[in-house]
Amino acid sequence: MPLLGIDIGGTKTAVLTATPAGEILGRVQFPTRPERGIAAFLDDVARAAAEVTEAASCVTAASVAVGGPMDEAAGVLLAPPHLPGWKDVPLPECLGERLGLPVHWMHDARAGAWAEWQFGVGRESGVRRMAFLTFATGFGMGVVLDGRLLDIPGEIGHWRVAEDGPGIFGKRGSLEGLASGAGIAAQGGRPVEELAEAARAGDASALALFDAVAVQVGRQCARLIDLFGLDAVVLGTIAVKCEDLLIDRICEVAREEALPHLAKNCRIAPSALGGELGDLACLSAALSRGFGGDAALGPRAVGQVAESARLLDALLADKVFLDAVDSGAARIVQALEAGHKVLTCGNGGSATDAAHLAEELIGRYRGDGPSLAAVNLCADGSVLTCIANDYGFDAIFSRQVQGLGRKGDVLVAFTTSGNSENVNRALHVAKQRGVFTIALTGKNGGAARQIADLAIHVPHAASERIQEIHTFVLHAFCEAAEARLRSPGKKP
Repeated sequence: MPLLGIDIGGTKTAVLTATPAGEILGRVQFPTRPERGIAAFLDDVARAAAEVTEAASCVTAASVAVGGPMDEAAGVLLAPPHLPGWKDVPLPECLGERLGLPVHWMHDARAGAWAEWQFGVGRESGVRRMAFLTFATGFGMGVVLDGRLLDIPGEIGHWRVAEDGPGIFGKRGSLEGLASGAGIAAQGGRPVEELAEAARAGDASALALFDAVAVQVGRQCARLIDLFGLDAVVLGTIAVKCEDLLIDRICEVAREEALPHLAKNCRIAPSALGGELGDLACLSAALSRGFGGDAALGPRAVGQVAESARLLDALLADKVFLDAVDSGAARIVQALEAGHKVLTCGNGGSATDAAHLAEELIGRYRGDGPSLAAVNLCADGSVLTCIANDYGFDAIFSRQVQGLGRKGDVLVAFTTSGNSENVNRALHVAKQRGVFTIALTGKNGGAARQIADLAIHVPHAASERIQEIHTFVLHAFCEAAEARLRSPGKKP
């Protein structure tokens, strides 16, 4: 199904419809004129959207690329220097209200990186690590490593690279002040296009300016090559339009500055998408999340994988979460080693997680060794229906804990909301009986997060993503138990 793409630049904005394959169906471009305020801009977007969607029925979502700074997760455009007056603007919310569509947005540098990876240089053989530099009105960066778009702000333009220069981005000597389109125009006293014409005609000052720009860009390319071991650095609009004035010098400087064995394996080139770069980039926010595919098939796998990857990256940096997983594994090992048992419970998909943990312990995870005492409280249909019939569904786990739980045991309860009453009753009863309680939760943690002795909380709103992480956690428990209790020399 078609997408509505919106490419917001400091000079111009393009509104278009396109297929998920990148085929442009309709396109309108107009001057952004940010000084008029956000309301006037939204009027222009709405008019353009009405025009381009006439030829594209069933538009599924809007996808936006815009330069930062921004708080992408919160949906707030902070104060981009190329959009004066747009401070703390909830841009996706504003656009969604005007267009009546779900709106996905992304920093234009990250969006350009994803577009180049999907449709341009990234399709070439041997390109696994790639950086994209917008090199346009502003100067931003997006990075793709081994097929994953890094979730980083990419405000490379804010780097101070000299002691002085145009005061763009609120900082003299910034890369944006010295090498962006706005910075070049400020230094040369006229638009980049006119400066390029003058340089090609032999104007010494214009030639010197482009050489200085190439040196700055080449040095930053070298830093990125050394940092990421890149296979390619792709440069945006100005490099495309002024390739003859810039690329050879940029490559020369990068080769001089970067580590030789890394520099020789990295290609530096203008965008392979040329004039289509902005149009394809503005689709990236939705396409990278799996939207815009065949409605009969639903979102594409790439969106689900990307969302899971972002959650994993966040948890990898969450010391509280990681420490809680390690603590849970240690308590389970201690209980089993002392001759106690593990009880598990949960509802629906979480019931399958409870069963998964119990069967890995009582059966085996990887290698052979003793069976480890585990009881899945979701397993016996006759017990569950008996308790539910006689005491109510909320008692199906707590009643079993009363009969089976002993001091020193561990109860592992799976609940993505943390508010399942039958699970929380089981946690209460377990604690009363001296059973150590571990709750694997999600969302805001619910009541279970407060009841349990140890809460392993996945801060995400989607149950399916939470359950994926719960699987990682229960596997961590199994690996710890097997390493300690099924190692060579351990007797059943």
